[in-house]
Amino acid sequence: PLSRRPNPPQSRVATMEAYRRAFIATGSFEPVKHVMAGVFLVAFGMEHYFHHKYHAHAEAAHAVPETPGAAMEKHGSMGGAGLPPAAAAAAALPTNPDDMMEEIKNLRDELASMRNAIRVAAEAGNAGGKK
Repeated sequence: PLSRRPNPPQSRVATMEAYRRAFIATGSFEPVKHVMAGVFLVAFGMEHYFHHKYHAHAEAAHAVPETPGAAMEKHGSMGGAGLPPAAAAAAALPTNPDDMMEEIKNLRDELASMRNAIRVAAEAGNAGGKK
């Protein structure tokens, strides 16, 4: 069965020896290109994998748990049921303009308190460095 194949499988050593003879022994630049392409492909694959892995965990961490009954009361339909966690969280945002303005005001207050805390910490760090 194996002898009937047009190209019988070669050993790994024979394959590497053929590569060495074709590219390395001749002083060709091709091996450098092959390494660059290999690094690019591995990096691209890792970036793709970890990007999706990160977003899957980030969306799960920020998911807004909500019962279907509460979603129906709030939105008049199933709301975020069956949606990805980030979309379900967005569906849970207020739709009433007054509630939106209140949410914006609360966010602005939070940002102001964060900026103030950063400013105080920076001033404390600067004061400590001047001694």
